[in-house]
Amino acid sequence: MTDTERDSHGYTPMDYDADSEADEVYQRCLSYLLAHAPIEPDDIVLDIGTGTGIVAFELASKCDHVIGRDIYDEWLRYAREKAEQGGIENVSFGHGSFREPNVDEPVDVVVASYALYMAYDEGGKDELRAAIGGLASLNSRCVVIADKMRFAPVQSPSEYETLPPMGTVANLLVDAGFTITDIEIITESVGVFIATQ
Repeated sequence: MTDTERDSHGYTPMDYDADSEADEVYQRCLSYLLAHAPIEPDDIVLDIGTGTGIVAFELASKCDHVIGRDIYDEWLRYAREKAEQGGIENVSFGHGSFREPNVDEPVDVVVASYALYMAYDEGGKDELRAAIGGLASLNSRCVVIADKMRFAPVQSPSEYETLPPMGTVANLLVDAGFTITDIEIITESVGVFIATQ
């Protein structure tokens, strides 16, 4: 979906921030990510699929620098404005995707929250494999995926999105050279994977 298409649907970055703040499951997922991601004070962290920068800003106090990457220019502009208004200087935002993160410097930890599932929704297992391959190509110490996926059998399919099975995500991470060190099931459709390389 392009910025123009997103605009035509009327869902703005401000709407996303408000929805995320009010979403108990999202907040639980974020809390787990923040408490358990093995981030050190001198780390460079890539927040891929950063959106409005919610996770990037939370991570900024835990590390040296956060690089936020997303494919939607409007959302990146909004994240930059929030950083400026909040006086947060150790975050930077730019265009990048799972396949092409657009990061020149080495990163220690990669975080993907509520974004990776969209690769599966748009292109199935092959697209998810390519997205995880893009993350693996960064050669980070650790990848944290806090996202939507199926941890239980589907009762009724969603009319909005198709979520990847947890086993598919886990297998693709292992196939890409990761070792899964932690799995936290938040709900039957949201969870966190922590994996090392």
